[in-house]
Amino acid sequence: MGRRVEWATAAAVATATALYFAVIWKLDSPRTFTSFDTYQHFYPNMLYLVAALRDGGRGLLWNPYQSCGAPFFGTLSNGIAYPGNLLFLLLAPDQALLALTVLNLTIGGIFTYALCRELGVGRAGACCGAVVFQLGTGAVDVTTWAPLLGGPYVWLPASMLFCERILRAPTFFNALGLAGALSMALLPGFPQIVFFTYQLIALRVLWAVLAKPFAGRWRVLLMVGIGLVLPPLLTAVQLLPALEMVRASMRGQALSPEEVLGAGALDWARLRRGFTWGWELGNPFVTLPSLLAVNGLLHAATRRAASFYFSAGVLYFLLAFGYATPLYRLYVILPLGALFRDPTRFLWITSFCLAILTALGVEAIGRAGVSRSRLARHGAWAAPALVLLGFSFLSLRGLSRLEWTLGLGIVIAPLLALLVPRRRAALGALVAAIAAYGALAFPLVLGSTVHWGWSLRRQPGRGLLADGGLLSAHAGLFAELRRRMSEQDRVYLVHGHPSFALEPKTASLFRVPSIQNYEPQPTQRAAEYFVMLLSGRIMERIGEFYYPLSGPMPPGLHRRLLDAAAVRYIVADAAVDHTQDVMRPPPQLIMERNGLRVYENSRALPRAMYVPRIEVVRPPDTLLLRLANGIDDLSRVTLVENDPPSGFRGVPPYAGHGSARFVTNEPEHLVLDVDASEHGFLFLSDHNFPGWEATVNSAAVPIQQANFLFRLIEVPAGASRVELRYRPRSLQTGAMVSALTVVLVSIIGLVRRRT
Repeated sequence: MGRRVEWATAAAVATATALYFAVIWKLDSPRTFTSFDTYQHFYPNMLYLVAALRDGGRGLLWNPYQSCGAPFFGTLSNGIAYPGNLLFLLLAPDQALLALTVLNLTIGGIFTYALCRELGVGRAGACCGAVVFQLGTGAVDVTTWAPLLGGPYVWLPASMLFCERILRAPTFFNALGLAGALSMALLPGFPQIVFFTYQLIALRVLWAVLAKPFAGRWRVLLMVGIGLVLPPLLTAVQLLPALEMVRASMRGQALSPEEVLGAGALDWARLRRGFTWGWELGNPFVTLPSLLAVNGLLHAATRRAASFYFSAGVLYFLLAFGYATPLYRLYVILPLGALFRDPTRFLWITSFCLAILTALGVEAIGRAGVSRSRLARHGAWAAPALVLLGFSFLSLRGLSRLEWTLGLGIVIAPLLALLVPRRRAALGALVAAIAAYGALAFPLVLGSTVHWGWSLRRQPGRGLLADGGLLSAHAGLFAELRRRMSEQDRVYLVHGHPSFALEPKTASLFRVPSIQNYEPQPTQRAAEYFVMLLSGRIMERIGEFYYPLSGPMPPGLHRRLLDAAAVRYIVADAAVDHTQDVMRPPPQLIMERNGLRVYENSRALPRAMYVPRIEVVRPPDTLLLRLANGIDDLSRVTLVENDPPSGFRGVPPYAGHGSARFVTNEPEHLVLDVDASEHGFLFLSDHNFPGWEATVNSAAVPIQQANFLFRLIEVPAGASRVELRYRPRSLQTGAMVSALTVVLVSIIGLVRRRT
């Protein structure tokens, strides 16, 4: 088979498997619960991105509709720089979501095939490994959770491919390949998988150096180092703004042991349940491919590669048990070890290792008939038999007839290879086909009931919305609400769970400024303000921010914080609406339509206003408590943590009067006319974040943190024009670093190619 034909065949197999996954996922979706992270984060963000690009790029850097304003491009979890997201510009949103899934899985399949070929696996085994990776528990978990997770995961095989190539031939171009794969993994915006990938590469190189010292090891270390260092430089245009966001985020510091556990660690009971019902969560095993995983260790030709991937798979499997193992206690004290949640996510790496081991196992069985090693000749059938028996005990209800039948086929094939060694290649291909069919026949696609032959399984998971148009179900109501609102107003959304017609990102979809956001990485200040608003308590744990995002308005709501954030309108789902019981005096109901109620809060302060005086309150927690529970007239006094550079604190609250009017109200550009009777301050209840610059009458002035979260600018008496622009230096610096890196790498590449 020619090289072009071989790669065309591999691409066809990978694409067909990805399409199969997408079709099954789509067909199964009406009978499963829907992925909240897809439809309450990724999907609305992509719609907002498309709208921002069609609006000439306004709003691309700063989203004014969520959390009283928040960075958009600079929020890494939005992943807007990933090239695959361009599909949302070309296709309808629902089509783009499926197309992106197919694209990601195809990429993962092709590079898994290439990695297996690099490890010496034949074409049949490599195709089997690719299918097992694409339909393995790890790929299913991240893909159906949200495409922003699927992106980094599918570039894991590419990263390991170029790592293996550097070990074989430590060239600059292989280092560039590694850098390119890791850069593509960084762009979708889920760094935990990239963190795991860096770990796996480091372990692979360390394994190679310790297993058999070789003359060119220093050059290998140099090229791997180049491949690991270049990705942050190449993606600095996105990474530096993201790091700025991380510094301000509540997720930018080490987590407590309780926060690290997140949804919980793996345990024996969870593993057994997951394996029994074919869940992709808490279960790295797919029965038939797993039968082959140990075979690669038995044959000399595959033992070296299999030893590493087997050891790595076991290592990450043990880490998934969390604090139940001493190994994890050592892991969390490593640099960045306590930065990420949910130990069960280590199983993503175990699932990847299983796919590679499956391919190596197929290769070992294909060679078993001519091996001189008794271990390789007889272990090829004995090892799958033992694993099959072990899985029958692991399952709470035993294996199905189809699993037993196909499993016995994998056991018998090596015996036939001993009897008919000339047919070993055909038998190896048969084993590969059985293992690949095993992955296809038990699709872990969050399924309901999928019937294949004798198999009948029921699996819980995450599905697609039958119609993505559900997100725009209340377009008419929000269009009318926008006509009522001025630049001085915001909304607060009260919705149930699950809810897609009304959820935090609805604000972005309909261009209605709100104080909420469903964001994995909110700023610490925004999260603390929101928790205080709902509960009256200082936030102590991450979960306190996420849990109250849905449900009725809580009885402990602190209305002063709602008023201070310019919330003039409350939009509530009638099914969970208790607004008039919670808010005293109750707001006026002004609109009710299609199960939604709209209230007007007449006590809301304007978004921009003149205040004559400031009060310094320290520390920030004390300020927030006073803001929520104090008696200060927030229309006359603003609370700050430090004196302004001028030292001026204003005039007595009753002395000064003034007004503020918006002239320009664009996401990254604001212009206001202020008319003040006395020297005082412009208060703007927009999220204060690095990158915003202000001028008063064309003279640069500082922006001060005020009322815990917002902005304050000193203004003179009389008429003045205040202008604010969002020009993040992190983005400018990052773009310069990325551009210089590309130029430098291109020059070095051209020079080395000529020589």
